[in-house]
Amino acid sequence: MKDYSELYDWFLKDIIKPAVIKNGDKVDMFVRLPYDDDFDYIYHQDNYNGQALTPTRLEYCGIYNKLDGQIYDAQFSLRGKLPEIDSGKSMMNLFDDFDKDVRRFIEEIVGDDIGNLRSPFFGDEHFTVHLEDFKKCFADGMARVMFLDKESSEDLHYECDFTTDTTDSTLMLKYLRHPTASVEQTATDYWMNHQDDILLELRKNEVLREKLNRIYAEKNNPLHKQRAIIEAVRESGAKTVNVTIIKGGEELSFKYSADRLCRFNSSDYGTWEMSPKDRQVFEETYGRGSSFVPEDISEISYRGKTLYDSSTFMPETPEDDNYEDVECEDDDEGFTMSM
Repeated sequence: MKDYSELYDWFLKDIIKPAVIKNGDKVDMFVRLPYDDDFDYIYHQDNYNGQALTPTRLEYCGIYNKLDGQIYDAQFSLRGKLPEIDSGKSMMNLFDDFDKDVRRFIEEIVGDDIGNLRSPFFGDEHFTVHLEDFKKCFADGMARVMFLDKESSEDLHYECDFTTDTTDSTLMLKYLRHPTASVEQTATDYWMNHQDDILLELRKNEVLREKLNRIYAEKNNPLHKQRAIIEAVRESGAKTVNVTIIKGGEELSFKYSADRLCRFNSSDYGTWEMSPKDRQVFEETYGRGSSFVPEDISEISYRGKTLYDSSTFMPETPEDDNYEDVECEDDDEGFTMSM
């Protein structure tokens, strides 16, 4: 393995002249271009047979941070050669870390509390339209998926969507130089200039909390049965299960895809997941193009073991959550649960 101790010393001793690392006929040449007192951009050139350093052939290979003695964004020509001082972080890693730190700081400022904003009202009327569109087009589906995934209103928190312009590499140097200050400044600027965006997300969460609480309180909501079916079938590890349904007074048993029963995207089960023989019997019994829903399922079994029995099913209520029982009727908000 090639000894790169000379290159190590070149970095630590802040040597200005190029580093020349010989390896037989091949020569690795490294050049540092100071950005300021704290950072050097490092460039590399492969040379053979004593060729001279050629500026047009220099390739960027990383940034050396004199503040912590670490190399960042190491490229191929430098990567792995100096593990003692290689941070292992690319420029994209730094952007990701910075974004996460800024988002975390903003989320702490907001704290899921509209009272932490400058105003509880939208400054731009377009955000009111966005909220109404969310209520009409997305909220029911999102609440449905959250319920089936065993999430409750307590799991809803404001999540900031801040992202950095990844072309601004100088910002990453500021981040390396003053991590806390750069994060706080960027987060504060975002909080000041994106009040409507933040308020919209908080209002969306209010809508979702209300809808989730409604689902938990509606003990006759078919989603309770669908969730019980998903949990039972998923825990079995089966690929195919035996399903018995009672639909229109007719009882029928058939084999069905376990994966299809565990999906969140629909509560209407079609016949394509049946064998051709079972599909034919199903269509002869219930009509061509017919399907079934969780309320139709009376039993699901696998290898002789009952996984789900509608006669013994009892809706669950999350621990530590007090949900008031309500009638399954829509209120003035226009809540509907598409089944």
